Amino acid sequence: MSTLIEATHVTLGGEVGTNDWAFPYLDEQHSQYNMELLTRADALLLGRQTYEHLSVAYTRMAEHAPAHVPMDFIDRMNSIPKYVASTTPRKLTWNATTIDGDVASFVDGLKRNAGQSLLKYGNGPLDATLMEHGLIDEFHLYLTPVAIGKGKHLFESIDTAPHLRLVDVTRFDSGVLILVYAPK
Repeated sequence: MSTLIEATHVTLGGEVGTNDWAFPYLDEQHSQYNMELLTRADALLLGRQTYEHLSVAYTRMAEHAPAHVPMDFIDRMNSIPKYVASTTPRKLTWNATTIDGDVASFVDGLKRNAGQSLLKYGNGPLDATLMEHGLIDEFHLYLTPVAIGKGKHLFESIDTAPHLRLVDVTRFDSGVLILVYAPK
């Protein structure tokens, strides 16, 4: 059975998102860690909004790579299979497939049939479904030394939070801590 890994940037106040606050911390150590996670993954699992954001960003990056994102990471992001949870029917591109029917059953089947791991980016309604059914095996929280105080918060759509245990900590020179948690 494969491992479902949630990878999320979070501020000291618990805010998440794709805001500019994370960009100054995207250094070589960050890139290496992300590349290791992505290389081990057989597929990405995304919510609709994360899919829409990343598909546009990484398609553009294939032509104009920013200095902080290595080309091998961009190539892997563009080529890896993606599964998108969406209640809005749409035609997907970017090597993506819409999850039809019950998301929890679909993801459970993916975990049973996939190889090493599934990697999930973003934080929103999809997390509520995955956590309710105990499908996330590891949370890789990129705790970034920024205090914002407003915005979308980590797991804000979750009604009942699972109890977690700390599995690992990785410290980057930039001050970012990767806190790896697993359900108790």
